[in-house]
Amino acid sequence: MNRSAARRWTINGDFLALHPNGVVRYAREVTTALDRIVASRHPLTRDLELEIVAPRPAVEQLPLSAIPLRVLPEFNRPRLPQLWAQMQLPWHVPGGLLSFCNLAPVSIRRQIVCIHDLQTRLAPESYGRGFRFAHRILLPIIGRWCAGVTTVSEFSRSHLINFGVVPERKLVVTYNGHEHATYWDPADSKLEFSSEQPFVLALGRRQRHKNNELLRRIAAPLDAMGIDLCIAGDLDPGEFAQEDGVPANVRILGRISDSDLAKALDAALCFLLPSRIEGFGLPALEAMARGCPTIVSHAASLPEICGDAALYAAPDNEAEWTAAVEQLRIDPLLRHKLRIRGMDRARHYSWQKIAETYLEMMARVDACLPVMDPKGSPELAPVGKPVTQWPQ
Repeated sequence: MNRSAARRWTINGDFLALHPNGVVRYAREVTTALDRIVASRHPLTRDLELEIVAPRPAVEQLPLSAIPLRVLPEFNRPRLPQLWAQMQLPWHVPGGLLSFCNLAPVSIRRQIVCIHDLQTRLAPESYGRGFRFAHRILLPIIGRWCAGVTTVSEFSRSHLINFGVVPERKLVVTYNGHEHATYWDPADSKLEFSSEQPFVLALGRRQRHKNNELLRRIAAPLDAMGIDLCIAGDLDPGEFAQEDGVPANVRILGRISDSDLAKALDAALCFLLPSRIEGFGLPALEAMARGCPTIVSHAASLPEICGDAALYAAPDNEAEWTAAVEQLRIDPLLRHKLRIRGMDRARHYSWQKIAETYLEMMARVDACLPVMDPKGSPELAPVGKPVTQWPQ
């Protein structure tokens, strides 16, 4: 390849040193999908040179074969948040930049950034003051300055526009993908379930908007129905303690592997996601992809993402949650229908399509074309149409 004629793009690899959940999962899966497409010599990769630049080696190695990784060590002193991305990375980006995790170098205009949501404004109680301040200052600069911005739902898109963070003309919805959850192998799990009672599964998070309080309140009603509550994630078991300790039917699994999560989802009566707000709600999609019946909050992006493939309950109404669990417990036909609907709906969300969308956006930026058509519709978001048109 004539290096001078190549289209050169860099992937901001600051996510590689983090554990793969939330926005990090998005970054890892899109990068892996891009690697597969580059290896296949897709027409959109013609004359394209793509590399990852990261501050540290990956916590979990990515299965890359076509995109090289270059480690640019971050300064030891001062070691401050965003210092590497804002001060070091820009000097090593010879062309365009892809940034997948909200914050990005503000000095690079030839850049496509994924801003997943505005949780720091919509749920400020879940974040520290410094974190909120950085997002409040940097996101509008990034949104107005960069060539293109993606986000993960129409719900998030509306907030980014209405808060004036990103102009509508440059904002494209990509959603998330499902394929990774189908590759998880429960045979590699070391998780054991000692109780013979059926159980429901939830993911606990430290942020208040994740609504651990709802899980605590439904523990006793579930126990009365003979159902255990298994909660995975990095959280304090003390949150679920009652006057006489943690209820006997509550099992705190802690941080678990993907194989463990696959085993738990495959065995669970259903999966619960009671969040008050989600930009996308990837755990719900992962549950549906594995055929686990799912109950989610009737809030934020979750109805958009799950459609008629899940049951719904108000985030603060424990009676609705326990009634939905009871309905699934006594009705095997409903469980079967939700399994089929969930797996079918999950297939509409594809990392492959998302990666192709980024490649199309990169090509338009290289050709000095807008990433949106003149009408302002996200023409480069093929994953969006079949999902948003799903019958509700």
